[in-house]
Amino acid sequence: MNQLAKTEDFTTKATQQEMFECLTLLSSLPSRASDSDQVNVAGYYLALEGVTRHGLQQATKQIMQGSLGHAFLPSPPELRQESEKVMRPILEARARDRREAEILKEQHEEKRQREHSQSTWTPESRQRASAKWKAIKAQMQAESAKEDANRDLYDVSSEACAARLKAAAEANGHEFNIDNLKSAPSGSFKQLGRAA
Repeated sequence: MNQLAKTEDFTTKATQQEMFECLTLLSSLPSRASDSDQVNVAGYYLALEGVTRHGLQQATKQIMQGSLGHAFLPSPPELRQESEKVMRPILEARARDRREAEILKEQHEEKRQREHSQSTWTPESRQRASAKWKAIKAQMQAESAKEDANRDLYDVSSEACAARLKAAAEANGHEFNIDNLKSAPSGSFKQLGRAA
């Protein structure tokens, strides 16, 4: 589990008192807003609805340290965006932790089901499974031996290759002359594609 996500409860919602404390701290910055403080405060409360205590406190700290790129009191949307920016990595870490926990739970359940399934096998069912596996293994070995035998029958000597080329040329109505063969250009897939 992610250390950041489990060290503190980051989901606690900020209370109005905590919002007020952060706004009081931010009010030391010069304001670009209207003269009506009551309208401004209402806008902040609306924008910060549902924001977490940790997100708001860290956003306030970062704004006071210049994260916005200007030295003015942040607008309500700016403060909300900064709070969400703080929370994003924490929420992503928690989502990853949940996914990992779900995967581990599924793997544990699959393992438990396998173990339970195998523990309920009777000697007869084990014998049937073993016989079935031996038959599959024998079939795979026979196919492999057949492929090996075919491979051994195929002559790869230069004389045999020349004979196959001559037969192919004559079958297509051409005269085969090994001295007229040109080396194929190498190094480019494009050239291979053009020849195909």
